Amino acid sequence: MQERRLISRIIISGCILLIILFLLFTCQVPQLLYPAGERPTVYMLYTSAGSMSQLLNTNQIDAFLIWEPVVANAELAGTGKRVAVPSDLPPPGEWANAASCVLVVRNDVAEQYPDISALLSALTTAAINRTNEDPDRARKITADWVFGDSPILTPGGSLEPLDVENLSFANMVFTAYAKPPESGLVTHVLDGKSNGSYDPDDMLNPVIMVRGEQFLNGSAVPETCGDVPALAFGYLPSSDNFAPLYVMVMDSLYFCNRYGFCLVPDDATTSRPVHCTLFVGETPAAYIDLIPGQSGGGIMTTVGQTALDGAFVGSVPSELQIALDNPSSIIQSINTGGSGLVVDNRAPCNDWDSFVRWVESRSAARRPVVVATVQSSIQEDMLRGALAYENITVKLYGTDFEKAYP
Repeated sequence: MQERRLISRIIISGCILLIILFLLFTCQVPQLLYPAGERPTVYMLYTSAGSMSQLLNTNQIDAFLIWEPVVANAELAGTGKRVAVPSDLPPPGEWANAASCVLVVRNDVAEQYPDISALLSALTTAAINRTNEDPDRARKITADWVFGDSPILTPGGSLEPLDVENLSFANMVFTAYAKPPESGLVTHVLDGKSNGSYDPDDMLNPVIMVRGEQFLNGSAVPETCGDVPALAFGYLPSSDNFAPLYVMVMDSLYFCNRYGFCLVPDDATTSRPVHCTLFVGETPAAYIDLIPGQSGGGIMTTVGQTALDGAFVGSVPSELQIALDNPSSIIQSINTGGSGLVVDNRAPCNDWDSFVRWVESRSAARRPVVVATVQSSIQEDMLRGALAYENITVKLYGTDFEKAYP
């Protein structure tokens, strides 16, 4: 009897040990649980930038990749934690110095009003320099433009707009000379049309920027004529990636005094002007309206429909539209960086590598991670490219349709 009990205990102990070893092994190597040929999966949800923090806070998504200051806002509010910025995302070196946002001008506008287009380019470059020279002033102007002067209400309490911008600005580099990225989204759209390859440099109009630099250094003088055109430029007012635009308008006296040309708001009492006048000396050269939009793709579509004459917009939406024969050109970059991957605070990850391991673990457990982003944005391009590099499948949320990428 005692021998039987001893044998039973040995068998039970052995079974328990095998179970423990199995659990430990499968937790460390979840990919071995996948059926043959199946890869880890992430579900992508298209939504607006403004709804992402709420979706994360109510556990309807697990993460989002979006532009600033949504990222800084979520961090300070305690809604989520930032685990990666563009320079962290693979393929290595893909996004570290790539243009995030750019100035775009419709081709017929650049042809009909070359000096006005060059003046806007010159002021964009000058405003980038001004933003870097006086970041405190730039952060204050941007906070007022994006948020106004009232505290920001969040589920975690109220935030001061300037505190958000202080954190957000640390995640952006403002430069007029970054190269537009080679977009995987554009490559996919062009597949079959031109073998999926293209050169972003072919979408540039360097003549306008060179002319603008001549205005800045005084080697050329802009010409004005009796005809003062009225032009409209789109932009995303919820993004501080366009801080130099806000500085250009709200610090206009600085540019008037230093360069002799400037973009002056018609109503200086508002923190987000719409109607502005482009002056050369004391002479109006153009009337410029700044038209807010919801997404880069939507803004570029409006440019292509000739309802807008240009835009301050994301590099990838502009490339995507130009590839689809939108008759516009990229003039120059505005910044690099300015985006972030935010995850739920309880997620077991603090960087890109641990995020990938979390995705693999959740996928193995048949609970794929849901990540929100804006459709046809630079953030979608970053996310798809990084996940493809890690051999992770992307599916649209709510469907089993897998998008081929790249």
